Amino acid sequence: MSPATRVPRPRAPVGQSMALLTDLMEHPLDRSYHDRAQARLARGEERAAGHRSIVLVLACAALGLLLVVAAQTLRVPEETARGDRAQLVGQIESRQKSSSADERRISTLRKQIGGLRAAAPPGSPAAVLTAQEIAAGTVALTGPGSIITLDDSDAAEQRNGQDPRAAGTTREVLTSSDLQILVNGLWQAGAEAISINGHRLTSLSAIRFAGEAILVDFRPIARPYVITAIGAPRDLWETFKNGSGGRYLDGLKRHVDMDVRVKNQDEDVNVPASDSAAVRHARPVTTTTDATRTEEVSE
Repeated sequence: MSPATRVPRPRAPVGQSMALLTDLMEHPLDRSYHDRAQARLARGEERAAGHRSIVLVLACAALGLLLVVAAQTLRVPEETARGDRAQLVGQIESRQKSSSADERRISTLRKQIGGLRAAAPPGSPAAVLTAQEIAAGTVALTGPGSIITLDDSDAAEQRNGQDPRAAGTTREVLTSSDLQILVNGLWQAGAEAISINGHRLTSLSAIRFAGEAILVDFRPIARPYVITAIGAPRDLWETFKNGSGGRYLDGLKRHVDMDVRVKNQDEDVNVPASDSAAVRHARPVTTTTDATRTEEVSE
């Protein structure tokens, strides 16, 4: 059997592969445009001139000129801006001085009101109002009490600088529920006023856990957590320790291994006034009511 005979393939011209590029170079205008231009000449019409290009350039130049004029018109002169700035600074300084004077006047009036209330006899409206303000937490209090300082365990410090709450664990850190239970235990033990890190607690206060922070009345607090309670220091702490709050605190010490420091002071401890107190049910007395009361007194 004779070997298969290979038929040689015809070789393509050398320039055939460059035909497309050659056509593009020789005829850069699309054939449809070329045919339309030839038809225009065949009808005896003139070649299309570049008037549109000239109009477009003139329109762009006019638009640019308008933009420059508008920018210059809207630009505030430096001297005017400096004068307006000085005027604003003067207004701010004047308002600050007025505010400082009002604060001094308010402080003086509060001292006068405090003196008048202190001199009021028991059972008088002033004395009753003072008692209500103390219960509502709208006035600062000073007296003997206990200061309890709580901090997370040492293991919480050994996380290479990471927040232990970010890891999703609460076994080594205090939570808002822990503080709620401890504060309620202090109320049950007879505390007259309580604050956490300087935030006064009232009957409307909320201790919550949001993300990675503990909030007291929607304000974040940082560790260590300092609970200040006013009350007979020895009796307050002993009653708390023997109650449900003390037992819960002992459990936290065992399971969380947190740092707890207690300081009972016979000297005065300070609990500030609540900065979130709001009037909910009281309303101002109207002029008509005042007139009615005046008539009743005169009769």
